Amino acid sequence: MSERETVEATEIDCIVAGTNALTVQDETKAALVAVLKPIADRIPVYQRDAETVMVRNQSEADFAVERCNAMAEDMKAVKAFPLLRSIRESANSVASAWCGFEKKLLAISDSRHIVRQRVIDWQEDERKKAEAEQRRLQAEADERARKEQAALLKKAEAAKRDTTKERYVEQAQTVVAPTVTVEAPKSGLRGVARVWKIASMDEDAFFAALAQRKDLRGFVSIDKTKTQMERAKAANALMEIPGVVFEQRVR
Repeated sequence: MSERETVEATEIDCIVAGTNALTVQDETKAALVAVLKPIADRIPVYQRDAETVMVRNQSEADFAVERCNAMAEDMKAVKAFPLLRSIRESANSVASAWCGFEKKLLAISDSRHIVRQRVIDWQEDERKKAEAEQRRLQAEADERARKEQAALLKKAEAAKRDTTKERYVEQAQTVVAPTVTVEAPKSGLRGVARVWKIASMDEDAFFAALAQRKDLRGFVSIDKTKTQMERAKAANALMEIPGVVFEQRVR
């Protein structure tokens, strides 16, 4: 076994050991239940509060605040419970270790991308060569057809009998250059497709067109733009944007 294989095998052993250590013992389970079950039992009550608690006067507002504070206390207790936090951190650590190991294995994607790109580059070069050769051969075929037509028309001009002239003219009209096709070699590489990519973009022209063409507006994320505008307004309360109305809300 190579040194690299030994390192990876040891790494797997360490991650597996960490995974096995996540097993919850009976005493740990009992401590979790003792603290968290009462909170879990109150969740249906809180959900019912969300459906039924109304605020139409001072007393109802006081009651609603009391319920909000109770929910906040339970949320605080869950987040601050050291045993649960320890389990969560251990689980996150193990999950991170497995994800890191998977990422290390999938690094072969980088090597595959390099080799694959070389095949694509070769295939593209061959396609361009085939297109150039096709244009050259087509030009030659067109020129031969042109010369053949010219020769027949010249014979028609030299003919003395009308019937002979007509025959040569008809023959000239039927001369058509064959369509030349040159096939580029195929690599057999899977998943290769020709796609459109933006080579350049005139943002001024694009945004000016948005005002006139509604079909272009789908390319702009309005929801994301609204969020950015709200953040900008929060940073500068005096900022105004044409067409946009801001209002302050309590959350």
